[in-house]
Amino acid sequence: MKQRFRFYCTLFILLFIGLVIFQLTHGSIHLSWTEIGQVLSGHGSAQADLVLVQFRLPQIALSVICGVCLSLSGAILQLVTENPLADTSIMGINSGASLGAVVFLAVSHLNIPLSQTYGLPLFAVLGSLVGASIVFIQRRLQQPLQLLLLGIASGTLLNGIILLIELQLDQFDFDKLIVWISGDFWNQDWSYIAVLAVGLLILLPLTLRGLWASDLLTLGQQAASGLGLGVASKRQALLVLAVLLAGLAVAGGGAISFVGLMAPHIARRLVGNHGRYYLPLTALIGVNLILFAAVVAENIFAPSQLPVGLVVAVITMPYFVFLLLHQADRETI
Repeated sequence: MKQRFRFYCTLFILLFIGLVIFQLTHGSIHLSWTEIGQVLSGHGSAQADLVLVQFRLPQIALSVICGVCLSLSGAILQLVTENPLADTSIMGINSGASLGAVVFLAVSHLNIPLSQTYGLPLFAVLGSLVGASIVFIQRRLQQPLQLLLLGIASGTLLNGIILLIELQLDQFDFDKLIVWISGDFWNQDWSYIAVLAVGLLILLPLTLRGLWASDLLTLGQQAASGLGLGVASKRQALLVLAVLLAGLAVAGGGAISFVGLMAPHIARRLVGNHGRYYLPLTALIGVNLILFAAVVAENIFAPSQLPVGLVVAVITMPYFVFLLLHQADRETI
């Protein structure tokens, strides 16, 4: 198992490096390695400096932040709910985070003493907690498909509220939100990225600590309790961490769907269910998935650019349909 883990980690790290190299050099404006070196040394042209420092490097940084947050959040949700279909986008968490962000942008014109750099992530996280509470307060719904349907219903409700708020905004803010909600790195300011990175650095150690001994949860509630694990408190703590990570990801990249569904499944198929192995691999897969989508979004129709969330949805939707049909067959049996 350890050798397989090392092999796949090395493979996905090399894939990440290749995608970063391609992202840095390709796009609507091609940059050579000489130009990149000149920019990094402080002697590049104004155009190369603008493209590299203000667009491509921020996209890579946001891809890493969103990929880690979404993939780990999805893995935690699947573990806590014992639901292989659990994902932040399906459970209404992304919609809640989007609602929080929209509310902040709607009230930002009221001269509230909170800048967008700090206010938007804060409101997105608060909104993600609201979205999660709508679903998980229904403790009597234990079946995966029941939770799925409730999550879709709550997401639809929250998206309707988002649309009502958007219609009250001016044209500039409306256009910006439409792009962002479709899943895109709309704010590539380095100060904003730094706030998200600090949030991730705070949540990541807490997540790793919370996941300590989490493998016992895979044995079921009774077995885990018998082995001395406080199942209820453990699940609640992990659920809060998953929601906070999802809110942070939505603040950075909008409502990107299905990364948290697909990455954990791929990792478990490759290295098994041991959290020590599949969780780090899950984060690597999530980062590579979003970075690959960003490369495709920027290059396939260049100079026009697709939303990253749209590309991710196209890539992952067939796998979600497969899992949904497979789960339906199991519950029918």
